[in-house]
Amino acid sequence: MKIDDRRLFTYPVLAEGRDDYKSCKFSAEMKVSSGDANNFVLEINFSTDCAELKKLIEGGDAEYLLHVECPATIYREIETRSLENFSCNIPLSLIKEKLYPAIFIVLRRDIKNFSCKDWNEDFDWLSFDLQKGSVLAYQNFTPLSLPDDPNIFKNVSSIFSVCKRIKEKNKPFDVEMTSEKIKIFLTEKDFDLYSRYASRPEMQPILNTMIILPALTYVFEELKFEDVQDHSSDIWFMSLRASYRKKGLSFDKLLEDKNSLELAQEVMNLPITKSLESIAHIFDDAAEDL
Repeated sequence: MKIDDRRLFTYPVLAEGRDDYKSCKFSAEMKVSSGDANNFVLEINFSTDCAELKKLIEGGDAEYLLHVECPATIYREIETRSLENFSCNIPLSLIKEKLYPAIFIVLRRDIKNFSCKDWNEDFDWLSFDLQKGSVLAYQNFTPLSLPDDPNIFKNVSSIFSVCKRIKEKNKPFDVEMTSEKIKIFLTEKDFDLYSRYASRPEMQPILNTMIILPALTYVFEELKFEDVQDHSSDIWFMSLRASYRKKGLSFDKLLEDKNSLELAQEVMNLPITKSLESIAHIFDDAAEDL
């Protein structure tokens, strides 16, 4: 979201590039830091030297607001705080390439007769009745460029969702390509076993080979017989393309030139080798404990 500095307000608004205020400033420092496997953290430090705006925030009449969005995935999030410093988690699976942030001071409730000593001469002796949600200050940011993750399979939840089958409970392993993730359906018994071991790091390579590899092979096979543009806006599909783009390769061309099993093993960085190594470690450690 970006507010055009030429936008007209019916009352003074504090922002760089506007002359409603004579000397007061409103700004924020923004930092992207590592979170967990599924999120990164956006840390924001707000700052304003306008006494009147500070008073509104301290009295609970106004608050700081962070608005972030990713046009590529139609992701949008709004966080509000009364604190000058706060952080929020942004889901990696819903952000592709760029994140567009903007910050605001907005009213939490209606106020009457608001005025500020720092307004320019055009607003001398004036006061305004303002409604809840009115923007009092804002700052646009340059879009944050977020690097594509070169290993989108470091965690199953990146583009896959393993689900328990609710209907047709005895139907075997099945895969569905939805707009957000590739859904893998397991029977109730299989899902319970999977859930029991999925959080154990030593089991991840083995489970990925057993469940993710055949699912991804199926997806590649389906894409060979479909128009890939039908999936161009799907989040999981964009992640696949990004994985190959990071390696300097064209996913669409490789889809034509290589078989599905080979493609799946390549993008997962040789999962069979990793799972065999995990099995060796598990049994070697068990033997040492005897």
